Amino acid sequence: MSQPPAPTPVTRRGAIPTNMVTYKGRRIPARIDPEARVAYIVEIMSTSFGTKEHHITLCLRDEADNLVTQNNLPSKVYNHDVLKLVPSPATEALVVVTSLKSSIRRISLGDSTVDVPSSADAIPLKLALFNLQKYIKEEDFAVEFMLKGGMRMLVKFLERSEGGLTGNSLAYALQGIRGILEFESGWGDLSDTFIDRILNTVITATQPNILRPSTAIIRKLVISSPQLSSNGNNNNIPGMKLPSTPYGQTKKDRKGKAKEQSNGNGNGNSDGYGFDRIYSRIKYLIPDNEGNHGFNGVELFFKVVVKRLEGTGDLELVAQSLGLINSCLRSGHQENSKQYPELVAILEHLSVRRYISRLMPTSQNNVVEPQILNFQARYGVILQNTRLRPVRPGTNPHQEKMLRESWEYGRLAQEQDLATSNGHRKTGMARTAAGWQKIGLCLDGEDEAGFMMEMEMFRDVGELGLECLHYFATHEESFHNLVMEQQAKTPERRCPIGKASHECVKILCEHYKLSQAGHHSPSNFQLFLLNFSKLHQLVLRFFLRMWSESASQVPDFPKVSFLVRSQIRLSLSDEGNKTWLNLEQDFLATEYRTIRDRQMELLEKEDGMMSRLSVRELRDKLGREGYEVLSEQRIGCMLQGGWFNSAQVIVPGVMSSVRPNAQKPLRFLRLSPNRRVIAWDEFSQRIDNPSFESLRERIEISSITSVRPQTGCAVNSRSPNLVSKLSFSIIGEGDASFLDLDAIHAAQLAEWTDGIRVLRGESGMASKESADYIHILAELALKVRLLDITGDGVEIPEKITFGPGE
Repeated sequence: MSQPPAPTPVTRRGAIPTNMVTYKGRRIPARIDPEARVAYIVEIMSTSFGTKEHHITLCLRDEADNLVTQNNLPSKVYNHDVLKLVPSPATEALVVVTSLKSSIRRISLGDSTVDVPSSADAIPLKLALFNLQKYIKEEDFAVEFMLKGGMRMLVKFLERSEGGLTGNSLAYALQGIRGILEFESGWGDLSDTFIDRILNTVITATQPNILRPSTAIIRKLVISSPQLSSNGNNNNIPGMKLPSTPYGQTKKDRKGKAKEQSNGNGNGNSDGYGFDRIYSRIKYLIPDNEGNHGFNGVELFFKVVVKRLEGTGDLELVAQSLGLINSCLRSGHQENSKQYPELVAILEHLSVRRYISRLMPTSQNNVVEPQILNFQARYGVILQNTRLRPVRPGTNPHQEKMLRESWEYGRLAQEQDLATSNGHRKTGMARTAAGWQKIGLCLDGEDEAGFMMEMEMFRDVGELGLECLHYFATHEESFHNLVMEQQAKTPERRCPIGKASHECVKILCEHYKLSQAGHHSPSNFQLFLLNFSKLHQLVLRFFLRMWSESASQVPDFPKVSFLVRSQIRLSLSDEGNKTWLNLEQDFLATEYRTIRDRQMELLEKEDGMMSRLSVRELRDKLGREGYEVLSEQRIGCMLQGGWFNSAQVIVPGVMSSVRPNAQKPLRFLRLSPNRRVIAWDEFSQRIDNPSFESLRERIEISSITSVRPQTGCAVNSRSPNLVSKLSFSIIGEGDASFLDLDAIHAAQLAEWTDGIRVLRGESGMASKESADYIHILAELALKVRLLDITGDGVEIPEKITFGPGE
């Protein structure tokens, strides 16, 4: 039988809840005032238990070993937590320090079996280190530990390359160091030897519990301000816990005064930490030599770190490894280090972006996600720096190589320059302005390209623009064919491929806000940003397709650019939930007209554009012009004349003036050139369109009062009692019908019924077909004006003049 649930504690107003307190196996119930001082409660409990220890050396903890403080005391009292009276954090720190001293004395004698007198408070080294990593986050413990020299002793243990700490003991010690580095003091004890040992541990250890803290320690040292240092005597009193401090901020003590800086303690310590110092230690630890299989020291170090992004299932270790990469990139850039470009080149060579792209699908809502978002910000900084780096092919071999290969893949040299007298083709020809003009990178009239001209060609996009153009030229299978295709067109219809490439780079930089990169991390994964050159290739192909399908000309370049910008904003708005396949579908497979319609929908939604007064006025104006165009079309049809079936009126209220003749079932109508008279006649069969003069009957437009729809059916109809939807009667005074007709199709019905309304001066179109035509004309003209791009090949009638833009 299951036990009933424990009753919820009910406390009367003013009553004090009961907690159970234990001490060395003994238990005492206690009513604790949640507003009392914790030190006073400890003193009372020490007296109650009759402890041998002074109450100042004791503290209260819960069953999970969480320290009872003034802040959490009320919750523990009201939750009736079981508390225990145990040694205080300062006491635990003294015990750990004593054990470290005892172990150091044994090691210094060279034989751990020698009986060395030690304090009765000493505990085994492994247990001491376990307690160190357990309590190091508590400020009282850390303060006492560092004041008693525990940090120096711990560093000495970790400096030993032989006979030092291993296994769990090493993991505990590293975790302790990691906790101490969250405080201001203790940094002066970290020698170069210690840093080298930690770096070596990062690349040689295999146990995650050792790799996690060692990687975190290097991260902390990298992001620490280079100005941070401690004096050799370590006399500064540690203050509150500090977060990772960005470069440029000065750490302060509790009183808010800046810490005094020292010049080192003469024991191999540097004045501070930061990217440059750690980077230099990596180079010192792993010197460049032939034994590294072609890798230099730094590359070998980061190769190990990068491989951990996929070689382990330990998410915290993955996060720490990526965090170390991010910290190096951030600090290197903020310190304006001369070694920062080398680090960027190494990480690019190690394909770190590929590893991170693979992490994205499995890193939503876990510890790795913030580090991926941080890396995206760091990579944005790299792209922005690349964009700001000018193209100097005369002094930069890498840029010279990209320019040469882009030239060769496009085959931009003139044919006469390539041919020789013996028929062989030459290679390595000097680049000329005429060649670059083929892809729109030089203005007409330039004679020679040269280094100066090529510097100007990439002024707005820098080396990033050159990299993207080079990637497109070397990865687009038909790059040369694209160039030749444009050359085959008339000059005004050629798309300047190079200029379009630059424009795509600028649009993408604006979309990702690269000028603000590094100031804040993006809020969602940006897989396509990490493959910027590939994304640029896709966007440039889209640009060329829009240029071709819209039959654009050189003056239309800004218009196509606007269309590309709109498509990028739409397609990349939900980047975190898209794949490359989705993106390629958007840019390469979506029909041009669909893109235009979707762009117009965005314009309608954005900023209430369609409700603006200027847009409403433009729509009204275009609607009136559309009505005039359709009116002229309707009257034009009446001037040409049309064949109808004679109709028999079968609805009440209409008196037919002319009865239909079954022997002559066809009637032909034509409007007079002066638009005042409709002539008509009856026929037994169709003949060539009769002239106005040959028609015997006349109807004055001025005598028509209305046109009534659906009044009868055609003579000889198979359904003589069913009203035809295409029938109508031309009505005069007294509801007398001048003529009853049945149209051949709905368009003819709309042309004549609405044409008569126009001739009589009535406003609006009666038929749905005519109203739809006016709406289509007005909306099409409005979209062309708002989108500011070529009109899809639609002929706009000359009578419509849009006037200046609103």
